[in-house]
Amino acid sequence: MGAESGRLMAVSIGNQITTDELYRFPTPVATDRHGRRCWDLPKIIDEITTALSKAANTGTYLGFAVDTWGLDFGLIDQDGKVIDLPVSHRDHRTDGMLEKAFSLVGRERLHNESGCQLLEVNSIYQLLAIANQTPEEFKKAKQILFMPDLVLYALTGVIGTEYTIATTSGLYDVVNDQWAVNLAKDLDIPSHIFGQVQNPGSIRGVLSKELQDKTGIGPITCIATASHDTAAAVFATPLSSPGSAYISSGTWSLMGVELENPIVNKTTLEGRLTNEGGYNRSIRLLRNIMGLWLIQEVRRDLKDSGIDLTYAQLVEQAQQVADPFASLIYVDASIFIHAGGMIERIQRFCKATNQSIPTTPGELAQTVFASLALQYTKTCDDLAACSKLQMPAIHIVGGGSQNHHLCQLTADISGKEVIAGPVEATAMGNAMVQAIALGKDANLTDTKSARALILASDLGLRSFRPTQDQDHNTIVQIRTRYQKLTLEDMR
Repeated sequence: MGAESGRLMAVSIGNQITTDELYRFPTPVATDRHGRRCWDLPKIIDEITTALSKAANTGTYLGFAVDTWGLDFGLIDQDGKVIDLPVSHRDHRTDGMLEKAFSLVGRERLHNESGCQLLEVNSIYQLLAIANQTPEEFKKAKQILFMPDLVLYALTGVIGTEYTIATTSGLYDVVNDQWAVNLAKDLDIPSHIFGQVQNPGSIRGVLSKELQDKTGIGPITCIATASHDTAAAVFATPLSSPGSAYISSGTWSLMGVELENPIVNKTTLEGRLTNEGGYNRSIRLLRNIMGLWLIQEVRRDLKDSGIDLTYAQLVEQAQQVADPFASLIYVDASIFIHAGGMIERIQRFCKATNQSIPTTPGELAQTVFASLALQYTKTCDDLAACSKLQMPAIHIVGGGSQNHHLCQLTADISGKEVIAGPVEATAMGNAMVQAIALGKDANLTDTKSARALILASDLGLRSFRPTQDQDHNTIVQIRTRYQKLTLEDMR
């Protein structure tokens, strides 16, 4: 499940791994009684029910699992009912909550006791918003369920918390591998709502009898996979060597490096890096970057104005822009978090920073792509400095790996090889963790064998190397320009 759309994917694992999209639906959004932007959970479950009904007619399945974006959650009351709809991290309720948390416990403590990036939309600041705005929700709450666990609960009736998604919250102490209870307490967030954390690959239960009968798919085993979509994608990323960087490229771009142990220090704090959990309790040191959300919103604004372009057409027009670096934005500025009016906000940022103002669809798209490539490069430098790893290559997986223009821009600006693919890394990682949990394949037992399977499969991986004739001094100047823009965190 992504913030833009959800899909049911059938994954077949043998000598090669293959995927088949059985059903796709737009991720439904609703407004709750408080006027908050929410995920419409009942409609999501209806869509999944329809998807499983289609799957029942296509074959026999060994397992089922859910992966989603991080950050968002639902609260369960004493009777097992969901208290209100899960609120989207794109809602404005967290406005000012980062500063509020700084005043309560201090900036350093927020990072040091969780290892997490100080990102305004994180679960911790959403929970702080509840404490300050709707505290009655906590009075009813028995447990917090993050989105993949919430969906599995609706499908199985079994409550559980999976490790990789828990570590995205900003309230999980990755150094000591436990909830940051004292931090929660000092923010007036009740610690009793945090459940026992299970390893990725834990059997969660069986599809409920009601949904078995409704869909016709039978008593399929439901597994808590690496349920944060990035953790699933990284599991299926065939890293070319230890220390290679990865980007899971979708609505968010999550860029990081795989480690055995977390790194929490001043460098990770200042670089806005986060330590999140991976398979077998490994650590993904990464940064959440705004990602393709920017171009998704630009495309939506254009469509609302009567200009309906595909993503491929936007890429094509971006490639035709005469000066590809005329306009740049700091992609992680707070001004770009929320939905609606993205074109106006991009133009406002450029005007405020005395740059050319992009007006055509191609100029707007190129502004986004060039800025993303620059942020990827800056983050790669921060990761290398922090981890002391060489970063010989950058792997881009997920939907964004199909944007070859962005891949080439990233190679040119970073000076590193960019390896694109697999596109369906998240679905493949999700399924391979399931397969290991079910123990059905003697050749698939761990991360190493999973990545070997990816390399053995015909998945169309593609390499992009820096353009040979580009001027090094020009790239340095562009990177310096972007570095100055990162100080412009406008709202």
